[in-house]
Formats: sequence, structure tokens, C-alpha cells
Amino acid sequence: MDMSTNESTDINLKLAFLNAGIEFRLSAKDESGSIAFRLEASNAANGDAVQLNMESSPVLADWVRGYTRWLYRPRIAASFDESGITGTFLEGTSSEQAMDGLEMACDMIRQRFDLYTESILD
Repeated sequence: MDMSTNESTDINLKLAFLNAGIEFRLSAKDESGSIAFRLEASNAANGDAVQLNMESSPVLADWVRGYTRWLYRPRIAASFDESGITGTFLEGTSSEQAMDGLEMACDMIRQRFDLYTESILD
């Protein structure tokens, strides 16, 4: 990213799906010359971190694999572990493109988790 343009990215979002019992926190921040991406999940009722594994939620464990691959579409190269998804926006991504990418990422989460009528947490 060309930092000479005086761009700075520091975006934090929360998406809560109360019926599903889950909340996602997404962020995009300038870090070492690129824009870092992070997604973490928590219990919507008490704020406790939720691991992205079969023990915490088979739904999340199934979802995280495909979603992480899909993130390349909004310019995010990502990987996941049990604590969340991390990645970076592709080189040359502007702050505006990062905002558009986060909008796409949120929309895809909403399409999946708005559908649940009861908790997905075990």
C-alpha cells in the first residue's frame, strides 16, 4: 500500500445475530504497510469468545472453511484457526476498497446467520 497518499484504515465492526446466539467482530487496520483483517466470534448473550471448532459449534466449524476461502473475492487473503480468521487485504488495496471489502464480508455473514431462529452454540 502506498502510504504517501495519507490514507489510514482503522475500522471495527460488530455484527450480532441474537437468534443464533453469536456475534462477530471484524476489523481492518493499517499494519506494517498493509491492511490487516481480523474476525472473531463471541457469545451474543455474555460476550465470551467462541472457538471456531466442532466442540463450540458445528455450524461455525463448517462455515469458517468456505468463508475463509471466499474472502479472496473481497481482496482478503486469509487463514483461520480456532480463535478466528486473520489475513491481509491484497497489495495495493486502498482504504475505500477495504471498506467495500468489509461490506461484502459482512453481507456474506448476514446472509448465513440471519436465517437461524435458535442458537448455533453448543
